[in-house]
Amino acid sequence: MGTGNLSRRAMLALAAGSMLRPVAAASGASSAYPSRPVRLISSFAAGGTTDILARLVGKQLFPSAGQVVVVENLPGAGGTIGAAAVARAPADGYTLEMGGVSTHAMAGALYKQLPFDPVASFEPVCMLVYATTAIAVPASSPFRSLADLIAHARANPGKITYGSGGIGSINHLALASLASTVGIDLLHVPYKGGGPAVTSLLQGETQLFAGGSSLLLPHVRAGKLRILAVTEDKRARVLPDIPTVGETVRGFRVVNWYGVLGPAGLALGIREALWKELDRVMRLPEVERQLDAMGLEYPGMSSAAFKASLAEDKERWGRAIRELGILPE
Repeated sequence: MGTGNLSRRAMLALAAGSMLRPVAAASGASSAYPSRPVRLISSFAAGGTTDILARLVGKQLFPSAGQVVVVENLPGAGGTIGAAAVARAPADGYTLEMGGVSTHAMAGALYKQLPFDPVASFEPVCMLVYATTAIAVPASSPFRSLADLIAHARANPGKITYGSGGIGSINHLALASLASTVGIDLLHVPYKGGGPAVTSLLQGETQLFAGGSSLLLPHVRAGKLRILAVTEDKRARVLPDIPTVGETVRGFRVVNWYGVLGPAGLALGIREALWKELDRVMRLPEVERQLDAMGLEYPGMSSAAFKASLAEDKERWGRAIRELGILPE
């Protein structure tokens, strides 16, 4: 079962066809935007990838306007508390969300009642990064490749444990999807976040983890963990020697992303002004260096491509979650 978003070729085509119009076009936007501080809500706790990205981007935005971007953490309920605050905010460009695939593509299938529609209640502005998702084991593990791990799991069903940041997290769904695809039985151990799950791997409480390379790379460089594969459809720039899962399990892919979204109804001129400014920031050499260090990659797609990708992701992940038998809370 392949899960992910639009092909990068399709994204690039959409991006190339998206021509930015002046901010003061007849779209309800003012050329003075922003004329006051902008609130950027991070839907997860401080210290995680969402928060790091919000602060990295926020401090670089709108230098010519002389306005600050205030990053506010509103974590809880899988990112849906922060997302709800953005969904009900005025669509004026002064309240934005640093969101991700879990909140906007997965949450609809994981929660029975949400105070918003993960797609319809938002206006996607800019997909900031693909976050390389890596499958890791302790450095002392006997598994030297993904094929080794799969073969052992087939011979020893239910004996390999993997940690996650909770039921329905991308850590959980990536490995649950892999197990379903190749017909193996892995034992899931949920924790209260990706950080504790990585700690459990380091301490030998679990044997396997799939998560952001930003969490894993420091421990890989310290010789404590080993990465077997990445889940995207091509090898990661930050890990060029690590194979993709698809090189072993044909067609398998999981893509994790983070991006900036506003409330539904955000004026076109403001949306375009935000995209142009975010695109400028993401191409700054100092920002690119920090992204590389964290295993993050800016896709450079248009707002239209982001919107199409989000709608497709919601459908794909909803189907995957139902197939895995995960019941909404």
